[in-house]
Amino acid sequence: MSASSKKKLRKEQEAARMTQKQQAAKKEATKLKIYTWSFWVVIALCVAIVAGIALKGPVTVALERMTTAVKVGDHKVTATELNYFYIDAINQYCNEYSSYLSYLLSTTTPLSEQVIDKTTGKTWADNFVDMAVNQAKNTYALYDAAKAAGYELPKDEADAMQKLYDSMDDYAESKGYSNATKYLQSIYGKSASEKSYKKYYEVTSLASSYYNHHTEEIKNSYQPSDLRAFEDGKKYEYNSYSYASFYLNLDKFKEGGTKDDKGNVTYTEAELEAAKAALKEAAENLANAENNSVEKLNAAIEAMEKAMAEKDTSKDEGKDEDKDDSKPDATDPSTEATEPSSEATEPSAEATEPSAEVEAQTDDVSEPTDPSESTGATDPSESTGASEPEATEPSEGDKEEDDKKDDKEEDKEEVKYSTATESKDVLYSKISSVMQEWLRDEARKNGDITAIPYETSTTNSEGKEIKTLKGYYVVLFLDSTDNNFALANVRHILVAFEGGTKNSSTGQTTYSESEKNAAKEKAQKLLDEWKAGAATEDSFAELANKNSDDGDGTTGGLYEDVYPGQMVTNFNDWCFDESRKTGDTGLVESEYGYHVMFYVGDSEELYRDYMITNDKLSEDVEAWQKALNESISLETKNTKYINRDLIIDSSSSYV
Repeated sequence: MSASSKKKLRKEQEAARMTQKQQAAKKEATKLKIYTWSFWVVIALCVAIVAGIALKGPVTVALERMTTAVKVGDHKVTATELNYFYIDAINQYCNEYSSYLSYLLSTTTPLSEQVIDKTTGKTWADNFVDMAVNQAKNTYALYDAAKAAGYELPKDEADAMQKLYDSMDDYAESKGYSNATKYLQSIYGKSASEKSYKKYYEVTSLASSYYNHHTEEIKNSYQPSDLRAFEDGKKYEYNSYSYASFYLNLDKFKEGGTKDDKGNVTYTEAELEAAKAALKEAAENLANAENNSVEKLNAAIEAMEKAMAEKDTSKDEGKDEDKDDSKPDATDPSTEATEPSSEATEPSAEATEPSAEVEAQTDDVSEPTDPSESTGATDPSESTGASEPEATEPSEGDKEEDDKKDDKEEDKEEVKYSTATESKDVLYSKISSVMQEWLRDEARKNGDITAIPYETSTTNSEGKEIKTLKGYYVVLFLDSTDNNFALANVRHILVAFEGGTKNSSTGQTTYSESEKNAAKEKAQKLLDEWKAGAATEDSFAELANKNSDDGDGTTGGLYEDVYPGQMVTNFNDWCFDESRKTGDTGLVESEYGYHVMFYVGDSEELYRDYMITNDKLSEDVEAWQKALNESISLETKNTKYINRDLIIDSSSSYV
């Protein structure tokens, strides 16, 4: 096997070993979709996801096998073959959106009865048929391109396919079916057969393999000048920024208002303008140049909230003195309902960071919530009516007064003030668009601070854009980096925690200190054993193959080209410690167990070039695939035999 093939294999094995959280992050950030056609994965997942496949009689089965559902180029795709694409499209979708699938689809109603678009009447079944047709087109476009290029499955992939074919019947029997065809029919319907599925599998496997092969060819063709040309004009997009931010919500500064009988509050134009003026003044006060550190900014936030609480308390006391208890006060802020918020989160542009496998890390970017809403800070007024103490036992009234004082003192102790949110080394694409332009200014230096208005835009009936002020961001610049540092190559041995207690409602497993210590002791013994031996990279790899709970025992625990954020936090921090050097070892705890670490050395690729390469690769591969799809014809013939009455199985682990 060539060096490039070995590296590719290692990356594939790495991807297979990744945690669900890492896989979700990579999937979320990926601009290109790479379809992995593995019989065991596809079949097993489909069993978990899809239920309710109706049994069909012999006549229907024959028609499915003979009827052309779609024609892609010169390929006549039968209803049986399209049904493979259809079931796999459902499976792929269910797997991708597993965490909130129940909010998208009913798990008790046939897909044909679940309408997506009320205007057109399009159902979820129609949607999945469309997905299947499009995927058939994409697949055959790639298949034809592979054939035209004389591309064949690499020997290791062809051998793996043959091994799979040889074990299909045994696998089916392990699931309680007499042969592979019977098992396939339980997934894809009665017209499925081992022969037709093998044809489908071979087409999709060749298409997927060629996609990966050609993508790697495109990537390997890049020269440094290509990367610099692609980077030109958007250098800041590959920087990371450290900053602190605090959001001030306009609602906090609204006063007065008129409440209707439903509790909704409306404000006059004058009241809104007064609130905007107060908001701006508060934001500018916080953005004072003297607040040039997180500590100083937080102190200013606390002072502001104390002043606001004192002001509110004074108003409440004044209203209590003047209030006629016989008549409800419609403007009493202690009983006034908060104005229903229609604040929309700002739609941010899709921010993705591709990786060497056209994958990447991602951080969820959400638009502002008002941190001050959670504080509810008030400054209780002091009671001054205490009487001189007497020797006699206090009266009930005195006890109540003392209790009130104690309560007030308790309230004082519980007051918590808001603080700015600190963000460290955040990629430009992950930063709220409200702050991006100000942060990216090359003249920006530590301690710079500003107040930035946050507005939403709507279009009125006349087509005119209307901007509405919602609040202000106070932003403190701390630092930036151009990410010109090397990726990491590292080996590890995972000693997984054993035992644990699983939470039946969340599915999470927690481990006792003794269980964690047992894993730590075992990890330390392995490290000591390695140090007592040859203490080389090769001996570490051998030890990993024999003892690691991660991997298949053939890769020596190797992870190459690790990028920031790819691994769990402690693993990541160890790899990218500024003092890290070749040959370093150590123990790292994660939620999975203890990792015995060995730092192989810095990668030849810089993190910045890694990101640029994959952004460019994403665009180039997308353009290539688009051209392929446009070059092949698609004609829908007869899709009536596709089973649209499927029900997504609510017992699936993905629902």
